[in-house]
Amino acid sequence: MKTRYFFLVIFLFFVGCQVINSQSKSENLPVIDFFKDYPQKKLRLQDMADIEYVPLETTDDVLLGGSSELSAVSDKYILVHEVRRGDIFVFDRKTGKLHSHFNHKGQGGMEYNWIANGTILDEKKDEVYVCSQFIQVYSLEGEYKRTLKINGFDHDMKILNFDDESLLIYDDVNIEPGRESKTKKDPYSLVSKKDGSLISVLGIHFSKRYSNAIAQKMEGNMWRPFKFSYLNNMHYGLDIVIMDLSSDTLYHLSSNKGLIPLLTRTPSVHASEPRNIWYPLLTTDKYMLFSTFVLDFNTTGARVPTLMYDFKIGEVSKASILDAEYDTRPWSQGRWSPEGAPAIAKNMYAEFIQASSVIDAYNGKRLAGNGMKIAKTLVEDDNPVVRILKFK
Repeated sequence: MKTRYFFLVIFLFFVGCQVINSQSKSENLPVIDFFKDYPQKKLRLQDMADIEYVPLETTDDVLLGGSSELSAVSDKYILVHEVRRGDIFVFDRKTGKLHSHFNHKGQGGMEYNWIANGTILDEKKDEVYVCSQFIQVYSLEGEYKRTLKINGFDHDMKILNFDDESLLIYDDVNIEPGRESKTKKDPYSLVSKKDGSLISVLGIHFSKRYSNAIAQKMEGNMWRPFKFSYLNNMHYGLDIVIMDLSSDTLYHLSSNKGLIPLLTRTPSVHASEPRNIWYPLLTTDKYMLFSTFVLDFNTTGARVPTLMYDFKIGEVSKASILDAEYDTRPWSQGRWSPEGAPAIAKNMYAEFIQASSVIDAYNGKRLAGNGMKIAKTLVEDDNPVVRILKFK
């Protein structure tokens, strides 16, 4: 997700302009070789990034549940949603004090049944997008503004904020028995924030698509999805990194440069069964972190390696990242790895840390940044603390 000034830059525009296939124009791109044993690089998270803590206000009325997710961190606000209960919390970015809280869970036309596909913060317009059966748009205070009824909206969609006028929609593979043919071959599109209408379809075409899920049959005609969770499309500031399960090419999407292929891989994702997939973890101006994973539904999963690609020198290495604040195991080989994709500025990452863990690190005098200061007033039952990493 960053400065790639030595790459061959190929602009991919939208419908009506030049379209380049997802597997084309990749012969001059840097190649990640999954068969190669790359050298190990041991890193310390606290040397890689400056750290800031923002404790979120805790009161009887402001208690984050177990399925709360950190959605966005902007210059002014922190957006959190509770998936099942439907609560939306907007906190002040600097103080952590509650700015607003609303819940419009219900069956009405201005409500949502649950938050199936996350929330989006549009700070410029002071709007929150709640992605459920449709996309409901509210003010920061929870006033209903409009509904975006996107054609073919599905619970397996991924929706990301793209620019002032549009959202990026990703249609996942349809695994429902009898409806597999409904899977789109061109799954990436941009839709209007105003009314949900289609703006364009990205020029990323898949003749064959793979899924991180399968349909498990149950008694009668019932079925349930069995899936491995992984990240594929992630924010890089206002831009987006696209590393699709079915593609050998990784892309960078920006509003001013269009769609640019950045990296490719060998062997191809199409070359073996089970599939050896890749997915992004973090991108900065200096490097990208990503992982590989064998998509074998006969296993329960396993620890996967973290690879680092250095944009300036084109070097690939295995990255072992030690979190010196929270990883106290003397034998640890590094365990920090981004697990979510909150929307935040470039070269930054944000995550929840439980208050009890912050207190333990405080007692061990391990906290960096302003951690020691904010931890003094925490109690174990407080809401999670937001840790913000600013990569150097």
